[in-house]
Amino acid sequence: MEGWDIKGFPEDDKPTEDEAAAVWMEADKAAVTACCAGWPEDKVPPHQTMVLIDVPRTRLQAEALPDTWPARKQLYPDVVKRLEVTVGPDRQIDFDIAFVLGWVPDRPTLDRVEPLSEDGDRIPFFTSNLAQVEEMARKALKDWTIEIDRNPCDAHVFDPAASDDDDELRMAAWRDFDGSLHMEKPPANPAIALTLAMMRGQSMHFE
Repeated sequence: MEGWDIKGFPEDDKPTEDEAAAVWMEADKAAVTACCAGWPEDKVPPHQTMVLIDVPRTRLQAEALPDTWPARKQLYPDVVKRLEVTVGPDRQIDFDIAFVLGWVPDRPTLDRVEPLSEDGDRIPFFTSNLAQVEEMARKALKDWTIEIDRNPCDAHVFDPAASDDDDELRMAAWRDFDGSLHMEKPPANPAIALTLAMMRGQSMHFE
């Protein structure tokens, strides 16, 4: 039900209110059966009420420390804006991307010792190292198409099976798939372009 709510109902397969209610009742019974497994029959409540609780909508939110999620969510649009206007590599933007995506528990700054991952790796060079960014993109989005332009700089990342109106599976750095522009000028370099396209793809997680 949550998946339908997020993606929209298929035009030819939208459940009726009765069907949705039936799904809810089945889930209610399944929840009681699971929660009360092994209980004596006289201890199983004859009536129960199942309600929705505040479950994180995404893996990014689910894995975030409760006290860092608001800061990360607030920082996301600022990071995207700075990627759009920066004139070249910016290590602080690299740090902020790592924090927004939950790769480091605290927001690093240039005046501190740069934190390392559990494997001893440095924070990726999102704004300067195209090969590094492209490797991460290909690992994260297997079977997707990655297109990188150099003059002017731009990047497109998309699922080849996605329809033209499926924006969640089609991300562009500068020039969108319909020809419109996300910003006035193209990104400063190809690494920033690909990073920007990838960050745009994360937008639904921070809504």
